[in-house]
Amino acid sequence: MESISPSEFQFKLDISSNLNSGPSSDSFPLSVFPPSSQTPPILKHEPVVLEKSLIENRTKPIITESNVLQTPISLAHLDPEQRLLSYEASYDQNPTIEHETKNAPLFTADAFETLSAKCPQRAVLGSILSQHASGFPKVTNNPKLYINVNTPFSCVICGVQGSGKSHTASVLLEGCLLANQSIGTLPKPLAGLCLHYDTQAAALPCEAAYLSMPSAESLKLGESKKARVPVTVLVAPTSINTMKAVYKQLPNVKVEAFHLSSQILNSRRMLSLMGCDETGRMPLYLQRALTILREMGVDNFSYKGFKQRMEDEDMSTDQRGPFSMRIGMLDSYLTGRSGTSVQEHYKAGRLVIVDLRDPFINTSMASALFEIIVELFLEKSISSGKVLLLDEAHKYLSEAHGLSKFTASITSLIRQQRHFGIRTLISTQEPTIIPHTILELASILIIHRFNSPTWSLHLSRHICTSDEKGEEDEWKNRITQLRVGEAMVVAPSGLGIRELKDLKKSVVPFSNGFIIIRTRRRLTLDGGQSLTAC
Repeated sequence: MESISPSEFQFKLDISSNLNSGPSSDSFPLSVFPPSSQTPPILKHEPVVLEKSLIENRTKPIITESNVLQTPISLAHLDPEQRLLSYEASYDQNPTIEHETKNAPLFTADAFETLSAKCPQRAVLGSILSQHASGFPKVTNNPKLYINVNTPFSCVICGVQGSGKSHTASVLLEGCLLANQSIGTLPKPLAGLCLHYDTQAAALPCEAAYLSMPSAESLKLGESKKARVPVTVLVAPTSINTMKAVYKQLPNVKVEAFHLSSQILNSRRMLSLMGCDETGRMPLYLQRALTILREMGVDNFSYKGFKQRMEDEDMSTDQRGPFSMRIGMLDSYLTGRSGTSVQEHYKAGRLVIVDLRDPFINTSMASALFEIIVELFLEKSISSGKVLLLDEAHKYLSEAHGLSKFTASITSLIRQQRHFGIRTLISTQEPTIIPHTILELASILIIHRFNSPTWSLHLSRHICTSDEKGEEDEWKNRITQLRVGEAMVVAPSGLGIRELKDLKKSVVPFSNGFIIIRTRRRLTLDGGQSLTAC
């Protein structure tokens, strides 16, 4: 090959510049060094004269396994601590930023259009009325706000009755369960589970059940089949006839008795069902039940054997009465046939509502059953993912005695949501009862109108927000001014477009900002409308 003379061209490499600069598109492959060199020139601090053909035909480096193996410079010559601080030349951007982009719980339409990687599963939540964050324009070019259905997230929805809270929860469920181009892109619908409980007598269906019926607008457009979700409602066996009458107005809803297979029981689940709580005082029969369960251990538990050992215990009439009532209730839920368990109803694109409104089920029993139901939901293998709605969560989700175990399990679920592939929605009219930890861990807070200073004080401990002017308490004033269907959205890791000083735009998280939105209309029937006299 013809060499380049020093007068024509000389390409010098200096060790200081190479070790302090990362890979670039104009870098040469390391294999250009002569194989005969005992010590690479880059380590000798000597200039290197390159072949003319290499200069004329040089291209961007292609990093392959063979190139690395043939490279005379071993990574061992570099600082091992420095090696992991740089990124490969093949990366178009920092992989950390790429990860944050793909896992953002929500994003604006402007941000979505700017992102190089398209989100494969997204749903329109509503329209942006205004943005309140430093550097963000108050009005966006495209008002759509998307929920990233493709990634696990947790969302707390709160507001007074009639503010649009239940409507928003149903809109989120539609986005996770309905494959309809009117609301977004959903090639792989999720599997849905809704928990519902109330101490009052059941008179109306759970509002989530209205997802089984298309709205009047969908019927006019001839999209009734694409605007409804298959819904199964599981109710207490003792109230099956009453609950069928309650849900009779929804012909597409299938109502069945709720059953658990005795094969899924173990010592830990039996402790919950028996109401054992070592943090408080327990009746004597529960202390004996706890002792027996400890002796049986985790691997040797048998429901039949447990009942027999409890029957053999020498208990007074006052002790045996509560035990017999508890066991009798459990027997009504348990079945030896594994095929009839609640777990068999969990399927992609379907919603299962467990409605435990029953005069014989107290709050403690309901939370114990809910804990097992959620565990079975997590154990079910569903490749597309899952969505869980805790409807009217303030009625069974708190740190009060008897409910703390279920609350702790939900908190743990939210902490590990990425590993379980689950989206958790918590809808409540009383945010002060929701544990502090859940509010702190939530990916998204959707706050509808309220006027209570107690609510403001409670939420202010967990919301680090300020408007575009840096005023931290401005959000409290805006909350009271919201109209029906409007909400304040707080999502620190949500993505939007921020305008820079040089007029360039950058996709960045909202951080301590917030958005005012109006929730979109539903494709399914809205069953939460207020009844008026005229």
